[in-house]
Amino acid sequence: MRKHYSKLLLALGMAGVMSVNIFAAVTFKDVSNTHWAYPAISYMQEKGYMSRNSSGEFLPSSEVTYFELAEILAKATGYQDELVVKDMDPTLKKQIADNYAVQKPLLKTYSDKYKSWESRCNEEIAYLIGRGYLHEEELSKFMVKTADGKEVKNIVTKQDLATFLVRVIGKEKTAKESYTGKTPFADNDLIKEENRPYVAYLNKNGLLNGDAKGNMGANTKVTRALCAQMTYSALMFKDKLEQAEKPVTPEKPVTPEAPADGSNLEGRVDKVVVKNAAEGSNYVLLEVNGSTKFYTATKDTKVVDSNNSALSFDAVKANAKVKVTMAKENGVEVLTKIQILDEKDTTPSTKPEVDNDQTEEEVTTYKGTIENIGRSGSISVLTSGKTVTYKVEDNCEILYQGEELAFEDLNVGDNVRIYVEDLGVTKINVLKRQEVENEKMDVEFLKSVRKPDGYKVTVVEKGKEKEVLVSTDVEITRNGKSVEMSDLRIGDKLTVKMEGNEAIEIEATATTESFIGTVESIILAQNPQLVVLSKGEKKTVSITNNTELYDAGQRVDTVLREIQLGSKVEVLTESKEAISVVIKDAPSQITYKGTVENVGQGAKYIDVLVEYDAVTGETMTVKRINVPSQVEIIVDKEKGYRNQIKKDMEVLVTFNYGEEMYPESIEVIR
Repeated sequence: MRKHYSKLLLALGMAGVMSVNIFAAVTFKDVSNTHWAYPAISYMQEKGYMSRNSSGEFLPSSEVTYFELAEILAKATGYQDELVVKDMDPTLKKQIADNYAVQKPLLKTYSDKYKSWESRCNEEIAYLIGRGYLHEEELSKFMVKTADGKEVKNIVTKQDLATFLVRVIGKEKTAKESYTGKTPFADNDLIKEENRPYVAYLNKNGLLNGDAKGNMGANTKVTRALCAQMTYSALMFKDKLEQAEKPVTPEKPVTPEAPADGSNLEGRVDKVVVKNAAEGSNYVLLEVNGSTKFYTATKDTKVVDSNNSALSFDAVKANAKVKVTMAKENGVEVLTKIQILDEKDTTPSTKPEVDNDQTEEEVTTYKGTIENIGRSGSISVLTSGKTVTYKVEDNCEILYQGEELAFEDLNVGDNVRIYVEDLGVTKINVLKRQEVENEKMDVEFLKSVRKPDGYKVTVVEKGKEKEVLVSTDVEITRNGKSVEMSDLRIGDKLTVKMEGNEAIEIEATATTESFIGTVESIILAQNPQLVVLSKGEKKTVSITNNTELYDAGQRVDTVLREIQLGSKVEVLTESKEAISVVIKDAPSQITYKGTVENVGQGAKYIDVLVEYDAVTGETMTVKRINVPSQVEIIVDKEKGYRNQIKKDMEVLVTFNYGEEMYPESIEVIR
C-alpha cells in the first residue's frame, strides 16, 4: 500500500474516525484555550481531521498546501484508509478503490511532471474528485515551477478554500444560481470570477465576513488555524442544513429536538471563553464530577441567582457553582439557563434606597463599591454585604461632581449609587473616585494591527503574549526620538505606561547588531524566522517585508525560500528584526535531519519524518528517500549497509544540490 504514517497518526488509529465530544479539553503546546480558533482546532484534532505533531504542537501559523488540504477535506467528508481502519466498511473500501483506479491515469500525468508531487495523497485527491469537491482542472494549482525550474508546492488561498467548502456543504449549484454578479467585499476585484459565487454564498450565510475595511482577504494564504476555523464552520453549517432538510413522516407530528441526556447538571465553572463578541456568544467550560466539557452560551442564555432573580452574563465567573439547563440546537449543546448557586445573595435589599424623584415601583437604587466592570457592558456593585450585577443601558447617565463621564471612565473601587429600572442601570452617580496609579509594563514588541481608532499591539511579557490597545495620539519614542508605530521593530524593548486597559505612553529601546554565521534552520510561517549559528551561539531573527535578502555570489536579490541550509550569511539586525541578510557562500549539498518512519522492502527506500524540508519549506513532513546500493551508509561513524537502517532511527540524509533522485549519504546518528 502506498501510505506511510508517522507514529502520531498511527497512534490515533480508530480514535480519529470515531464520534467524540466536540469541545473536550484538548491541550496543545502552541495553542492556548483563549486562541481565537481553539474550539475549531480542538474539534478538528478530536475528529482526526487535523493532528498535532509528535511534540504536541498544532503549528497554527503554518501555511497549508493543496496536498495537506486534500487530506483534511477527504477525512472530514468520510474518506478512510484501510491501513488505519482495519474493519473498514467493504462497500466504502471498494468505492474508494474503484474511484482511485479511474483517476490514477490523470494523477500519473502530474506525478510524472513534478518530481515533488506528493503521490501519497493521490487516493485522497481521487476521492475528492470523485465526490465533486475538487475539479480535475484544479490539480494545476497544487504545484508550480519557478523561472529557474524549481518545483514549489502551492499554498491554499482563502478564496479557493471558500470554493472547496461550499462544495463540501453541497451547495455549489445553489451558490451559482443565487449569485447576483458581485460579492459584498471591498476587495471583490481580487476574487477570481469563478470563485465569487462561492464567496458570496458563504458571506450570505454568515460563514465568511470582512475585516474592518470590508476586505475578504481573497489571496490571504491559509494557515492551519484559519483552515481549522473555516472547515469547522462549514461542517457545522452542513450538519445544520442536513438536520433541517430531513424528511418528516406524515403520520408522526414534528416535535422539537429533545434536550441532551442529563439536560440539568450541577457543576463548577472552570473558565469562560468568548466565542463571538459581536453575537454575544461564549464557551463555558464546566467541571462535572471531575471531568470538564465546553458548552455554548448564546445571547439568549438566561442567568439567574439562587432565587431566580435575573443577572447579567458577566456574573458567570470561574469557580462559580452552577446549575445549568441544556438543549441541543443543530447538534450543539447550548446552555439555555445558568443558575448561580453559591454566589452571594443578589436579591435586592428589602428596604432599598428610593430615588426622591421616582416611586419605589419604578426604580430601585443601590449604593456601594464597584466590584467588577463586565466586558459586555455590565457592572457589579458590592452593597451591604451583597453583590448586585446589572447591564448598563446604552443611554445611562453617569455623573461625577456634576460632570458627565463615559462608561469607560468608571474604575473598580469607585463608590457609586446606581439606579436600576427593568433590570437595567439607567443612571450612575459617582460619589468617590478610586485613585488609579498608572501601571508600567516592561515588555517586548512583537507586532501591531491598525484599527479604526488606533492600534492593537501584541507584546511579549515574561514569555507570554498579551495585547495592548494604543490610540493614534499616544506619544511613542524610540531611543529618545519621537517615532510612529510603524517605526517599531520586532524585539524592541518597550516601557509602556498604562491607564486601565490602554497605553498612554510608550518608550522603545532598540539595539543594532551585525554578525556572520551559518544558517541552521528556516521557519516559513506567518512570522518567518532565520536561525543562524554564529560563534557557537544560535541567533533567531525575524524576516519581514522590509528585510533586504541578497545573494552576493549570484549578485541578485533573493527570497527566504531560496536560502539554503548551511549557507554562510552576514546579518544586520535591529532588535530581533533582520534589516539585511547577505548570502556570502552557499553549500553544494543539503542535509535533512529526521526520524525513519518506514523501511521499504530490502531497504530500497525509507520514509523519513524530516524536521524541515528546505526545498518545499515544510516542517514535520514525511519524505521518501530512495536508497540504491551506491549510497554511502554511515553507522557509528563507520561504513555500514542499508539493511542496518531500522524504523525509529534518527538519520542525517545528504543530497547534492540539483540531484534529488537519491542521496549522497545517509548517516545514522541515533
